[in-house]
Amino acid sequence: MGLSVEWRDAGSVAVIDVVGESSIMDGTVLQQTVRRLLREGKRYFVLNLKGLRHLDSFGLGQFVSSYISVRDQKGDMKIVNPSPNVRDLLRYSRIDTVLQVLGTEEEAVQALQKLAAT
Repeated sequence: MGLSVEWRDAGSVAVIDVVGESSIMDGTVLQQTVRRLLREGKRYFVLNLKGLRHLDSFGLGQFVSSYISVRDQKGDMKIVNPSPNVRDLLRYSRIDTVLQVLGTEEEAVQALQKLAAT
């Protein structure tokens, strides 16, 4: 199974559920989804990684590229629910110093809704 991406609307925040195993074979499905949502006016995103079983360097690149697109539009992005292996990869690559990892989806949505209101 490859990577699948579905999104849910949480008011001013788009929650993107990332499920499966990330590999170069998946192309840029996450980036395409984020860019489409940006064109539709979304600026704040939560990446819910609860269903993500494996993340490779290409997948990390999708996270970073998506984040840059969001920041270029004056938005923000948070990560929630990474598996221990994915959390370690985010830490070792130091991506967690740029993309904040929060404990729960609710916490991330609330933080982003506060940003959206300012």
